[in-house]
Amino acid sequence: MPVSPFSRYRDLDVLAVEHETRGDTQSLPVRRAAAGLVLLVRRHRLAGFESIDILARRYLGRESLHWRLLDANDGRRPDSFTAGELLNVPSLEDATQVQRPG
Repeated sequence: MPVSPFSRYRDLDVLAVEHETRGDTQSLPVRRAAAGLVLLVRRHRLAGFESIDILARRYLGRESLHWRLLDANDGRRPDSFTAGELLNVPSLEDATQVQRPG
């Protein structure tokens, strides 16, 4: 189960889960809380047709960083935003910073 280096799950151990009917599977634990203070660069007023992954592509350069937008907005679910709402957008440097253990 490969995990992207930009994923919030990148440093978490994979758990083996046993299930009666499905057998053994691998899973990641529940996501950890966002670490530290997030530096916000701007706010974006959401239009009715925009999705979080498209905004992540526009502001952060990768759709896979959509979770950073969600974390900067109190960890809300992607479908909880409404048109006209202001979204917090983290800095590109903060959003793409990779912390390696060691």
